[in-house]
Amino acid sequence: MRFLRTYQYAFLFLGVVVFSLVMVLREVIADQSAHVQRREDFLLLHERAEKPGAERLYQRLLQELPALNDRSLAEDLQRTAMVIDPKTPNLDNLVWKFHVSVRNELRRRAEHRLAAQAEEK
Repeated sequence: MRFLRTYQYAFLFLGVVVFSLVMVLREVIADQSAHVQRREDFLLLHERAEKPGAERLYQRLLQELPALNDRSLAEDLQRTAMVIDPKTPNLDNLVWKFHVSVRNELRRRAEHRLAAQAEEK
């Protein structure tokens, strides 16, 4: 009991740090799952030909692109490639436009990493 009283502030501090870490991880996981849900909703609305809803989600997904990690972008690229033919341009298809935007974002990030590596050497 004396041990707990002696180090009570250290234990409280450790408890607050662990709680904060758990809450941050929970928020990150929620954000990632929300993005996946928006992407799937976008694909479903596009499939149903509900243009206004699909356009709204398309704009939101485009705004999220710079903040997404590479893994999420790669998943988006794979998922949209299953729905469309990526080699056939279709400027009227929102899914094709999103696919191209994701591909360009991944390419831009890769070029940035390569340039940074070249500067290090």
